[in-house]
Amino acid sequence: MERDLISKIEALVGSAARDPSVLLGIGDDCAVIAPSPGRHLVATTDILVESVHFDLEYFDPWHLGRKTAAVNLSDVGAMGGRPRWALLNLAIRPGLTEGFWKAFFIGLMSRLSQYGATLVGGDTVSSQDRLSVSLTLIGEIEPDKWLGRSRAEPGDLIYCSGSLGDASGGLEYLKDCKKKRLHRRSRIYRQVSRGGLRRLIARHLDPEPRVELGQALAAKGLVRSAIDLSDGIATDLAHICHMSGIGAEIWAYKVPISRALKAISKILGISPLYLALTGGEDLELLWTVSERDELEVQRAAAGVLGYRPFRIGKMVAGDRVLLRGRRGIEDITYQGYEHCI
Repeated sequence: MERDLISKIEALVGSAARDPSVLLGIGDDCAVIAPSPGRHLVATTDILVESVHFDLEYFDPWHLGRKTAAVNLSDVGAMGGRPRWALLNLAIRPGLTEGFWKAFFIGLMSRLSQYGATLVGGDTVSSQDRLSVSLTLIGEIEPDKWLGRSRAEPGDLIYCSGSLGDASGGLEYLKDCKKKRLHRRSRIYRQVSRGGLRRLIARHLDPEPRVELGQALAAKGLVRSAIDLSDGIATDLAHICHMSGIGAEIWAYKVPISRALKAISKILGISPLYLALTGGEDLELLWTVSERDELEVQRAAAGVLGYRPFRIGKMVAGDRVLLRGRRGIEDITYQGYEHCI
């Protein structure tokens, strides 16, 4: 079974043989890769566990493959890196067909190849009751131009690349449909446009990593700190605060929230601002920049995004993430999504 699966993977992923940086790929004890001259390596890894990070009742294998790649691509992109080589580990439960794996790897490779990355190896084991998927992604980065979390300063402006909470809104909708066995176009959801529902679902199942944006911001050399929003602002911005030794203030009225999220939040009885601040997996990019460099960075970001990024707050003295809204100031530090049972 394991040998058969590896052979099928090798056939599906044949692109490794065409990448001149891969001197030895799938099939040996280790991959042998040749980094570009004058570049540093950056590495990240993520694990997705069935019933913790995804539910196969509404996660088809193609989307699972794409999301497996996206969460790692987002990490490399958040540092301004160029994704290059991936290693995949699978803990495989019974009941998954050859068709499942074919769709999974087509989805995985479609996302990796979109950003120039190649699958070069990995491992497979058996699991009794849950599928577990772990991808390690290695990228290249220009020395002294990578984006980190530790250089934010008081007075820096906080920006994000897109609307927040959509991925969580899509997840809440899918969970509600599963719980109540509702058809996706049931009467109670008809007040949300078809396009709005599709957007929310896609943001959960198939999020877009901001790789090109991270690279553009890193090339400017003006961004002080950056992070991808995988756990929500309340937690991800707290990481920047902790690493930089300062605090942050978010302005509630400036947080970008889509019409679709507002509509579905009303139906589900959940605050859209709560989802925007604490929900994970939007994979938007958040960064801080001095007021002096704000316009230049804003123009660079708009050149990639096609619209101006959103200024949502400011770095301040202290060590907490504060939300300034109608009810005054609220401490939301580390109140984001927790990827655990």
